Amino acid sequence: MSASNGMGASLLSGNVRRLLRQVLGQPDVPLPAAAEITTSLQRRSNGLREFWRGIEGQPQQAILDLGSACQSNLSFITGRGCKLYAEDLFHIALRAPVPRKDQPPLPEAAAFFRENFSYSEGQFTGILCWDLLDFLPEHLLKPCVENLHAFLKPGGNLLAFFHTGSPGQDAPVCLYRIHSADTLEVTGRETGKLRRHFNNRAIENLFRNFSSLKFYLSRDNLREVVIVR
Repeated sequence: MSASNGMGASLLSGNVRRLLRQVLGQPDVPLPAAAEITTSLQRRSNGLREFWRGIEGQPQQAILDLGSACQSNLSFITGRGCKLYAEDLFHIALRAPVPRKDQPPLPEAAAFFRENFSYSEGQFTGILCWDLLDFLPEHLLKPCVENLHAFLKPGGNLLAFFHTGSPGQDAPVCLYRIHSADTLEVTGRETGKLRRHFNNRAIENLFRNFSSLKFYLSRDNLREVVIVR
């Protein structure tokens, strides 16, 4: 039984590694067996650099990290004099039940955010959304963005990543660890399916209530966007 479980975990890890390397534009080179448990790769992030530059100098900075809490993000963010809040919406998003077609989605969405995602108006200087929006069910997408707009201070920054894949395509669900102001360590946690494809026009429409968006192209398969309220 344990051997079967170990084989399944190794297969899952291998798939996560392969998808992660595809997303980051790196060749899928063989790794030793000991490295099968997790796969971590570093990438430069112009969007992350602009995110910090955009909120620099703002008083009483508070950052909301929508990925899983990790020590490196805590150390980096508090080291800049910011207060950190972490809310792992990825785990919830991947397992959130999708309402039936005959059910009104808004009450379910409101209940979801009331139970899992409740903060004050204008509480945050910056929000690290990562690639969460690619994995959110459709009925949670717009309510989530509306909440992010409300939680962000005027002039505050939101950083979001978008995959270039097609709806239904497998993609790595990642933990983004901050190494420096413009460098991330990306670790594959599990696999998920992309809910939709965002082109630039769709992203602009999604964030139409914000004041501005800046797009950053990269050589890999992630589009980085810094959104200013």
